[in-house]
Amino acid sequence: MTAVSSTAIERRERRVNGRTFLELRLSSASGVNPMSGSTVAAIREILRTQAANPDLHGLFISAEGRIFCAGADVKEFATFGVQEFRAYMTDILAMYLEMTQFPKPIASLVHADALGAGAALAFFSDFVLAAKTVRFGLPEVQRGLAGGGYLMARLLGRQLAAEWVLLGRLFTATDVQRMGLVNEVCDADELDARADALAVELAALQSSGLAVAKKSLAAGLSTDLASAMQQHVAAQTEAFKQMRKER
Repeated sequence: MTAVSSTAIERRERRVNGRTFLELRLSSASGVNPMSGSTVAAIREILRTQAANPDLHGLFISAEGRIFCAGADVKEFATFGVQEFRAYMTDILAMYLEMTQFPKPIASLVHADALGAGAALAFFSDFVLAAKTVRFGLPEVQRGLAGGGYLMARLLGRQLAAEWVLLGRLFTATDVQRMGLVNEVCDADELDARADALAVELAALQSSGLAVAKKSLAAGLSTDLASAMQQHVAAQTEAFKQMRKER
């Protein structure tokens, strides 16, 4: 049986001006930090338990290794039947939806390439800080599947989104900043300082105000997003069936 990679999640705390921020740091033996089913489940559990934590002011997502997150674990896919694949897709899209509904700001600190589910993890964050050398992309189409068309068309418009979803192109951090999907681009060794500066700015704001603002942003992005995601799961599962037939 093909070995399935495991991505660990280390919890760290940032204390800024009396506010507490939780940092989730991804790491794996391979250095590519795949978004396996167990990783998705762990992140969802953290979002669920921390949403009501009155002492938590915000959440940072970071990683170590040669890639921020390479996306879904293709080795794990090799062990899936159709129903397991559908369940995985349902869970990971539920995680993204829960990120939009999380009542505290989320920032991704992207030190290296973010691909597929890794790019989506960043784009479902409220803030994205990226190193200059980072590339973002949704290469799923190159495997006969599909990247997040349910999201990219909302963020970029249909034609520009098609370059991501239909062509699976890679884009530099600077390109993605111009598209409006990255807030700051800096040297990799400056990411931590930029994160601290963002934390200082957020720490000056009331949690109640941030929660309302998050709810407003979620409504703007996710009107009928759940339906769009369900359609994505169905279409992706059909593509997976076809991919299995062609093996």
